[in-house]
Amino acid sequence: MVWTKLTQKGFWPFLAVVLIFLSSPSIVSSEIGFQSDATLVSRYIWRGFDTITDDRPAIQPSITFAFGKSGVWLNLWSAFALADTDFVELDLIAGYDKVFSKEMTFSVGVGYFTFPSMSHYPDKNSTSPEIYAGASSSWFPLSPALTLYYDFNLGDGLYATLSLNQSFQIKGKVLCSTFVIGYTTQYEVDPGFSDICLGISMDFPLKRITLTPSINYVIVPNETINDENEIWMGLSASWSTD
Repeated sequence: MVWTKLTQKGFWPFLAVVLIFLSSPSIVSSEIGFQSDATLVSRYIWRGFDTITDDRPAIQPSITFAFGKSGVWLNLWSAFALADTDFVELDLIAGYDKVFSKEMTFSVGVGYFTFPSMSHYPDKNSTSPEIYAGASSSWFPLSPALTLYYDFNLGDGLYATLSLNQSFQIKGKVLCSTFVIGYTTQYEVDPGFSDICLGISMDFPLKRITLTPSINYVIVPNETINDENEIWMGLSASWSTD
């Protein structure tokens, strides 16, 4: 049923544009890298929203293709609810990262978000395009990154994030800590700060995959987004050709 809906209008025009872009000579001649991962989350919290009602867990598989040193990549990301609901999300994202020095990176991209489990898919109430642009620097302490997103349909507005990261060595392992603060004018909520996220994670490399458990706490200062703060846990398994 989900695949049948995906073959209808909406998804394919966007995919066609992406494929035309990826067929340019400089990209086609690049060596293609491949990474896949699957993340199990205790609840799906996104930009402060409790995306799946009643705090349901979800599995979030993802596949990313990186086109050599071109800086171009293509990602297919999905989310499937695991309990008492048929929620399905499928997103296609294309991006370009330009490293100007070892300390500064600029990024741009476009995403197309779809919700095939909705009965009215693929109309305008179940699909949405979004563009983004961002900059990050490892030269400054805490490696700050600023990213701006603009949604043209469902969100119909701006979402901005400022993130900080710090890593620590603990008995040969790397503990990563993150801080992200978001500001939104999207989804007809009161404009303002939408979410303040604190997270810690640690990679455990195995022979062929890397396991990454994480714990995250999200403060939601905007009650029109979520009337409570959220804590959620994740376990990611990833594999790469690199």
